[in-house]
Amino acid sequence: MNRYQKIVLAGAFANAVVLMLFPPFDVETLMRAAPVFDAFYPLFSAPPHRTINGNLLYLSLFAVVGNAGIAWLALLGGREGRPRITPRNLVMVLGFLNLLAVFLFPPYEAVPIGRLGGGTFDGFAFVLAESARRRIFVPLLYIEVLYVLINACAFWLALGERSARSAIDASIQELISEKEATEAEIEERVRRGVEERIAAEAKAAGRAAAQRNKT
Repeated sequence: MNRYQKIVLAGAFANAVVLMLFPPFDVETLMRAAPVFDAFYPLFSAPPHRTINGNLLYLSLFAVVGNAGIAWLALLGGREGRPRITPRNLVMVLGFLNLLAVFLFPPYEAVPIGRLGGGTFDGFAFVLAESARRRIFVPLLYIEVLYVLINACAFWLALGERSARSAIDASIQELISEKEATEAEIEERVRRGVEERIAAEAKAAGRAAAQRNKT
């Protein structure tokens, strides 16, 4: 497991903790037999007559786990232990896909019959198959979009800082390697020059000695 995968798992755990600490709650009203969605409240300080909306909470946790699983697999180490896809590019792709899913399957509320009562959360549905008796539940849609954007920015910063440091370290290491290679090459050339000069002087001395012996 590389450090990018560890960041993804830590972020997914943080998201799950936030969702568990601020779950969606339903409220029981006298006008309706079944509880209806109310809002998100702190887990230990919710108003009275509220119950956790388990379906919406499970769906949110499933989205967190799904995104974390895709990111974890995409960031598996390839050659030299580096991810096959750039972490920041992965964040942008997943952020775009999440926003696309949010707008294609927005939350809806049931339109009340007559003027009594207000609209109630009625689940998620395909945007092109909306019914005349339902309309988009705008507050929950805003929360979804904001949550996706905050997560995308947080992961983009967390993963990008690591990649930038790695790139800088790699550049410095490359410069050092080039410098060492250049110094080694210069030393080798100097050594060869000295050896050639010594060999040439030895040959000249041998020739001079040979001429003296002839004379």
